[in-house]
Amino acid sequence: MNYDILIREALILDGTGGPGYFSDAGIAGGKIAAIGRRLQGAAETVIDGRGLVLCPGFIDAHSHQDMALEHNPACRNDIGQGITTFVGGMCGESPAPMARAHLEDCIRVGGRPLDEEALQARRSLKDYFAYLAKKPLGANAAFLVGHGMLRACVMGYENRRPTPEELGQMQALLAESMDAGALGLSFGLIYPPGSYAETEELIALARTAAEKGGLFTVHMRSESARLVEATMEMLRVAEESGCRCVISHHKATGGVLNWNKTAATLSLMEQAAARGCDVFCDQYPYTASSTGLATNIPDALHALGVEALLELLSPEKRETLRPVICGERTSRERFQYTMIGWSASHPEYAGRMLNEIAAARGEDPFDTQCDLLIDDRLGTSAIFHTQSEEDLERVMRWPRAMVGTDGVSYSDAEPAHPRTFAAFPRVLGRYVREKGVISLPEAIRKMTSLPAAVYGLAGKGLVREGMDADLVLFDPETVGDNATYTDPLQSNSGLRYVLLNGQIVLRDNEPTGAPAGRLLLRQQK
Repeated sequence: MNYDILIREALILDGTGGPGYFSDAGIAGGKIAAIGRRLQGAAETVIDGRGLVLCPGFIDAHSHQDMALEHNPACRNDIGQGITTFVGGMCGESPAPMARAHLEDCIRVGGRPLDEEALQARRSLKDYFAYLAKKPLGANAAFLVGHGMLRACVMGYENRRPTPEELGQMQALLAESMDAGALGLSFGLIYPPGSYAETEELIALARTAAEKGGLFTVHMRSESARLVEATMEMLRVAEESGCRCVISHHKATGGVLNWNKTAATLSLMEQAAARGCDVFCDQYPYTASSTGLATNIPDALHALGVEALLELLSPEKRETLRPVICGERTSRERFQYTMIGWSASHPEYAGRMLNEIAAARGEDPFDTQCDLLIDDRLGTSAIFHTQSEEDLERVMRWPRAMVGTDGVSYSDAEPAHPRTFAAFPRVLGRYVREKGVISLPEAIRKMTSLPAAVYGLAGKGLVREGMDADLVLFDPETVGDNATYTDPLQSNSGLRYVLLNGQIVLRDNEPTGAPAGRLLLRQQK
């Protein structure tokens, strides 16, 4: 048999979590055509796999790449760390659907200005998928539909319970989106307008997702002081709806008072799984989180709209916000763990602590925060150093925990949290080889076959004959991350080749730029 690519004598970790074995792998027509010792046949490209591990392409179980995908379809930050497939539409946000009746509110959920062509494409997920199919994608892309977007379509940013008719409209939009190919539903319960929903609304929508054969993911209401209570709420939603649940970027944040709470939450999740609840989680391998600096503003105020919020942040009115943002702490205490991730108005602040910036400006950190939010029209991103290594490692050891970046597509001019560029090599280098938190076969399982099974990604996640040729070939002795919070754009180490649908998309840690990605739509049942 002839092959497009023939990989010789690699150690194959097939994604199941089982021990590796040495073999050749032949690639033809975008598929794994043959696996065996000393395969016979000619090949256009022969790769020497001696000393290297061959495994399935990594699947990012939690990504925000979709929020800027049409502007950065090459997905270099994914391919550069071995990710061949990402699941987007997380945390209640998705590119579509958008309703003309509440267009400004829908754009607030999406978070980026859009031209008319992009707006037209976002009328429905079906339209958006057709629009995206014309783009030269650098990675495979799968989508959830965001609850926050559904709510914005039907109710805008109104902070109230939906009427039965409005709930029915959200359920209909969800069903329509899943019929178009969405894998399920995502909740973002710290972000307005999704945070305005009561538990019963979540159950009703999760039930619709379950009826369509999908799942839900959730950024819970709290990952800090009320982490345990938030976990209990989502397990209730999962059990009452009968819907598979993925708890997003599971962690205990907010400082030392909340550390070790993952022992309780994982116990609750394990007990629920034993009762038959189909519950999983994902995590990124860092002890700092990242989201918008505007999340410091109480949820209820976001219902006022952008212009009203900017007015509240003005020097004349901002003191009314100080007690609700800082509480009884000084502003230096309140912002001691806050780093600026990205500011369009002040790119020089990326990777610097807010207190340091305030001191250099001769200001109170509270005032610096308000000024940045005004200058960026609420778009400033922040990084919060408030987690413990012990919690991170405890979650990583849980067999139902997957790996995700929680990353957003960024250009080279926009630095971001290093998880966007280096989460997967960091697991393999720091947590497998250096610290031995989990074994290499188990890490590969968490990155490949587990998310493929959870999200129903046919043809992905295993090194088997007939599967899609999404593959990573890496050096287990050198693989690792180099990205930092102040310089996140550094290339990773030890990634020799990445194949996507049978094409070489990375060679010796550098993406080739081949647009071999595809849209992955939910299979109708």
